[in-house]
Amino acid sequence: MPASASRPAAGLQRFGRLWWLPSGGQGNGLDDAAWAPILEVSADVVTPLLAAFRAAGVPAYAASIRPAISRRGSGPAAADFRVWVGSSAYGRAVETLITVLPALTGQPHARAGDARP
Repeated sequence: MPASASRPAAGLQRFGRLWWLPSGGQGNGLDDAAWAPILEVSADVVTPLLAAFRAAGVPAYAASIRPAISRRGSGPAAADFRVWVGSSAYGRAVETLITVLPALTGQPHARAGDARP
């Protein structure tokens, strides 16, 4: 019996974005070869967040993390979507989040010198 050999998967690019991401989500039109989850947000933040990532040149994609049935009783602050960003732009994505997320969630912008209780 021949021994099994570990081989890298050839041609992963042919699978496209859905190789990394769940189907049924929405992207911002930019693509990357690999994706990393960055945060979970409520439905009302998804569209403006994807637009902010696009403006910053960050590939981004959001998909529901719960089936539609379980979302019915969710309040407006429930995290219904997971957001992924292109791995090649992860640092830029974090910078973008620091800048735009406070305005999108109604939170005051934290400065680097602010102490947290």
